[in-house]
Amino acid sequence: MRHEPDVRSYAVTHPAGTIVPPQPPGWHQVLLAASGAMTVEVPEGTWFVPPGAAVVVRQGEPHRIRTTSSTRLRNLYLRGSDLGPTRVVAVAGLLRELLLTAVARAPLHRDRPHDAALAALVELELAAAGPVEPLRLPMPRDPAARRVAERILTDPGEAGGVDLLCRGSGAARRTVERRFAEETGLGVARWRRRARLAAALEALARGDPPSRVATEIGYATASAFGAMVKAELGYSPMAAVR
Repeated sequence: MRHEPDVRSYAVTHPAGTIVPPQPPGWHQVLLAASGAMTVEVPEGTWFVPPGAAVVVRQGEPHRIRTTSSTRLRNLYLRGSDLGPTRVVAVAGLLRELLLTAVARAPLHRDRPHDAALAALVELELAAAGPVEPLRLPMPRDPAARRVAERILTDPGEAGGVDLLCRGSGAARRTVERRFAEETGLGVARWRRRARLAAALEALARGDPPSRVATEIGYATASAFGAMVKAELGYSPMAAVR
C-alpha cells in the first residue's frame, strides 16, 4: 500500500464570500487565485492578493479567505519542507505554471522521480519569489492601537487626521503612533493608506468603477487615487486586479 502523498491539492471556484479552506495539521499551503482576487486573513493581519500573486501559509497558521467576486482558487498543500513565514509572493510565469501543474497532477509522492522533481521546482521558485509588501496589512497587538486599526478598517474613507482617529482609543496620539511603528513597522497614516489601498482593490475586483472607489476611500478625484495606487504598487489601479 502506498504511503500518504507529500503534496496534495484543492481546486475549486468560489462565489463572493468568506472561505475557510481545509487546514490539515503539518501541511504548508500555497493559495493562488487563478482568476479573480482574494483577501487572506491571518491573526497577524491581512493580505490583499491580486491576480499575479499567491499566499504562502505556514503550517498551523489559522486563516480564512474573503472574495468579492467569483474566484478560481487553487490550493497546494506540501509537507516535508520549510516554505518560510506566511507571506504574499509575486507569481511570475514559470512559478504560476508550476503551481497550476502541481495542483492538476497532485497527489504527488517524493519517492517518484517526476513528482519529486516537480515538488522541488515549486519549492525553489517559491523561495526565490519576491514578496509583495505593499499589500500586507499587519495588525497591531496593543489594545489602543488595535482600536485605531479597527476604526480604520470599519471606515477606510473616514475624513480627518490621525488626531481624530486616536480619539476614544484609550491612549494619546504619540503612544498610538509609537505602538504602530513598533508592532507593524508603519505609522498610523501609512497604515491607513495601505488599508485604503486594500479596500480599493477589493472594490475594483468586485467591478466597482474607479471614480466611486476613489470617493469611498477618501480621495477627491480618481486621478489622486490612481497616483496613490501607482506610488504603492508601481502600476495603475485596474492593472492591480486584472
